[in-house]
Amino acid sequence: MKQHTISAAQFFGMMFVSRVTLTISLNAQYAAGENLLDGILSYGLAMVLGFFIALPLWSFQRRYPGQSVGELAANCLGRTGGRVVSLGYILYFLLINASSLALFQIFLLDTVHPDFSSWLIVAALTAVAVYGAWQGLEALARCGACVLVILLLGSGLVFALVSQRFSGENLQPMLQGGAGPLVRGTALFLSRTSLFADMAVLLPFVQGKKRLGFRLWSGGTFLFVGGLLLLLAGCLGPYAYTQNFPVYALASITEIHALQRLDPVFVGIWMMGLLIKVGADLYACRICWAQLFPKSRSQAVPVVCLGALLVVLAAGGAYLLPLQRVLLDTGFWLGMTGLFGLGVPLALLFAGWVRYRKEEGP
Repeated sequence: MKQHTISAAQFFGMMFVSRVTLTISLNAQYAAGENLLDGILSYGLAMVLGFFIALPLWSFQRRYPGQSVGELAANCLGRTGGRVVSLGYILYFLLINASSLALFQIFLLDTVHPDFSSWLIVAALTAVAVYGAWQGLEALARCGACVLVILLLGSGLVFALVSQRFSGENLQPMLQGGAGPLVRGTALFLSRTSLFADMAVLLPFVQGKKRLGFRLWSGGTFLFVGGLLLLLAGCLGPYAYTQNFPVYALASITEIHALQRLDPVFVGIWMMGLLIKVGADLYACRICWAQLFPKSRSQAVPVVCLGALLVVLAAGGAYLLPLQRVLLDTGFWLGMTGLFGLGVPLALLFAGWVRYRKEEGP
């Protein structure tokens, strides 16, 4: 398949959009408990831990430039090992995006109508994302840059308007409930950070100052998430804890002259963010698929098939309670993110070191 490259700014811009997409769908009960200010500390701690999680990935890229995890696994563990690793990353990307799409379907069912055919909206979103993944990483990056600008402008509009409702009386002292909410919030934010798996697969196609991009991504997302949580705490207070989608609740009670409510802006930002996130991860699946079947000439068929499977999984996550519990379980995702963001790169680094020692001889 043809190799595409993008700049570090484009890559981490797409990842910023992906993080914002996950953040605006957060549930206060899982992110911070009753005190949303604890969530700011949780996200800050998650970003600090993220710097350590990323260390094996930087070492990976320094020692094996131009190789993704699937390629290195094939070189160190053989063809079978490479296929197992590539298949694992495909499953990870499918499941985490199914979780995001299922959450969007649940949102539509809660806010529109329980009988609304939300899966049709998700199918349309996925179809556009499939087309983007088929077009390549450069097309996704250009689209992501446009979405990033719209997202920042839309978020800035919402933030500026809702700040008029801010009241210091709604704020509570941090860590009033102990360290429990801090730990749970940190686990939630880390578990939903698919950036590390994306880096493991896509960094070989990224040029420029990658480490600077990662630092800016961490700092930028901290400012965004921190500002959002502060506004939620100051504008909604304890009411935010009772809402499944507190960001939507805040947007829906805020008015502007031309718009009775700002919830259409919220929904639009969420949908555009999903397009970029799903598209980028489907392209990562496309890379892994090419490593599974290196002789396959078709590029569109695998992406279409994976997109169809993604729609089925997302619909199941929205309508089937057992699958929904798995897709929205923080413990499950913390383990999966730890495995594919940290565990596999570490294991491959060790396998590469062992192979190098054997080749060097005694």
